Amino acid sequence: MTLAAQARKAIKRVVLGPGDFPQQCVVGMRDPQSEVAVELHGLGAPRDVTHSHMLACAAPFTVGIGFDGPVDLESLRERQLWLRFRQRAGEQRLLGALRLRPSATIPVNGQDVCCFAVRSSRNQCLPRMRLWARYLHWAYLRWRRPPDVGMALRDIHAMPVFFICPRPVVLVSVADGAAGNLFPMNLMGPLGDGRFGFALNSTRPAASLVQRAGRLALSTVPLERAAAVRGLGRNHKRESIHWQELPFPMTESGTLGLPVPCFAMRVMELEVTAVRNLGSHTFFVARIITDERWADGPQFFMVHGIYQAWRQKMLGEDPVAARQTAI
Repeated sequence: MTLAAQARKAIKRVVLGPGDFPQQCVVGMRDPQSEVAVELHGLGAPRDVTHSHMLACAAPFTVGIGFDGPVDLESLRERQLWLRFRQRAGEQRLLGALRLRPSATIPVNGQDVCCFAVRSSRNQCLPRMRLWARYLHWAYLRWRRPPDVGMALRDIHAMPVFFICPRPVVLVSVADGAAGNLFPMNLMGPLGDGRFGFALNSTRPAASLVQRAGRLALSTVPLERAAAVRGLGRNHKRESIHWQELPFPMTESGTLGLPVPCFAMRVMELEVTAVRNLGSHTFFVARIITDERWADGPQFFMVHGIYQAWRQKMLGEDPVAARQTAI
């Protein structure tokens, strides 16, 4: 390494901190995750929505939350609403928060799914100066290599907060006549009362295939298969695949008979009941047809690098072991 390269590395270490980390980090956890609690504040007592919310769209950044009944949108807009991310064990410290503004409702059998735009965010996993140094560094990287989805600065800062909560990655199986596909997804989550939501990039063929088919299967992934599953991300851009070309054996889901990987730990079959184009992503609401658990163990989850750095510091994990340890 040249002297100039050593100097650049030293400066980067001083500005960004002692550790370097990617924006997306793989971790192993048992489902459902129990490390981070997500609470909705502003409607009386805090509501635990850990297992009834999801990211419905990246641009504009939109959070979907399931409610038990109809929602008065205008009444909600008069409230100061926050989505807070808190350590569930130990000191239960606040890790981050998103300020929300209701933007739309999707009625499903008399129970609304409410969409919230993000107005601002707070991230408490890094000191403020280090946090902004990271933001500037990542802005430089985006300038050098623009991402597929253009996002406003407010939305970009919301993403690390939202991914403080560990998010599982699944494989989606879908077929419509002769066309079929298998691709990874992590913009998803339960919405309560047998409802499940997920979001797909509106410009990708995978989204239109799911909308045409109306039925799909989600397969959870064991941690040791994470690399192979991430490699299938290219399938989002394909109209269809040849099942026999997949790098692992397949079997069939219980009711719909869709091809699913033999290593699946849990298989959910879904039927789409509502579709909304919210911007960069199409938001799907579905009912759960079947939900079968086939195996147990560490599952493929993802967290943001800023939270992963906090985990390593507070939980005493080293960077390599953190990707292999079940929580």
